[in-house]
Amino acid sequence: MTIGIIGFSRFGQLLAKILKPYAEVHIYNRSDKSKQAEELGVKWSNLEGVCQCDWIFVAVAISATEKIIKKITPLVKKGTLVMDVCSVKVLPAKWLQAYLPQEIEIMATHPMFGPDSAKNGLKGLQWVLCPLRISDQTLNKVTQILNKLELEIIETTPEDHDQQTAISLALVHFIGRGLEEFGLQKQKISSLGFDRLLKVNETVTNDSWQLFLDMQQYNPYTKKMRKRFIEALKKVNKKIK
Repeated sequence: MTIGIIGFSRFGQLLAKILKPYAEVHIYNRSDKSKQAEELGVKWSNLEGVCQCDWIFVAVAISATEKIIKKITPLVKKGTLVMDVCSVKVLPAKWLQAYLPQEIEIMATHPMFGPDSAKNGLKGLQWVLCPLRISDQTLNKVTQILNKLELEIIETTPEDHDQQTAISLALVHFIGRGLEEFGLQKQKISSLGFDRLLKVNETVTNDSWQLFLDMQQYNPYTKKMRKRFIEALKKVNKKIK
């Protein structure tokens, strides 16, 4: 089996690393990262070549995902499975359904981890699947690989995903960026709770600012979440006064 990955940033490289034991992995990236691909033991290709693979992962920024899906639509062969790995799901699911023809299988997915959270292994980490137009046989092949990676598979709808991750992911990043703006630093006198805040700050600020913006802007539920959280802080502060 061949797997194509479009986008070779930090997460694209992690995705290639974890999938290469199960398939021949082909990589395309807008800028030349052939040296990194060679070091990782995967094949560097052009966009047309990647689109001839059996499975294709679109692993670019959320804000670039629609454009890439439109671009690959005439290049993807019949029977291919196309998946995204965005941290939001409602809009990518709509884009996959809107542009790719019926003879192409599609599934919206979200690995709930990144290079930092996966540095100690994948066991027990989550991968969300939102089947859109996919056969049971193909879906079983995907879940078999994820099970071999000892990941927890969560199957749900794009709407449910975005509602939950507006709190479990986007809120965490919102708080982490706030801590960065606050200037949070290690203290000689510390506590376990404070160490956890430092960890949140470290984890989210290692990701790009573009990912943070896209996560906030492309999830239809995050604006309401941010407003609710800010109002809660105001209420707590008022009680202190």
